Amino acid sequence: MWVVKGILFLALLVVLVVFFGANSNRAVDIDVFGHEYLDIQIFWVLLLAFLLGFLTCFVMAAVRELRVHAQIRALRRTIQSRDKEIANLRTLPLQDFQPAPAAGVNDD
Repeated sequence: MWVVKGILFLALLVVLVVFFGANSNRAVDIDVFGHEYLDIQIFWVLLLAFLLGFLTCFVMAAVRELRVHAQIRALRRTIQSRDKEIANLRTLPLQDFQPAPAAGVNDD
């Protein structure tokens, strides 16, 4: 479900970026790691920055989600092993069981 929400949120934000970028006909010069890009429309700069930010957040959320699911699986396995141990303890035969003598009773 979180993937569907993320995709819908992405679609909404893309529409907003396209709307704002389409209303701006400005061009910018960009220097990225020693490579110069001249006269690039600001629309493409905004779109690329948005997509990189979204992908970064998506990857981080997916990693967190996978860790949580792995932890849930580990906890479920622990619960199952403890439930099995409890069931085994309940079915153990009562060997060497000697009831305690009743209080106030003399064997003399």
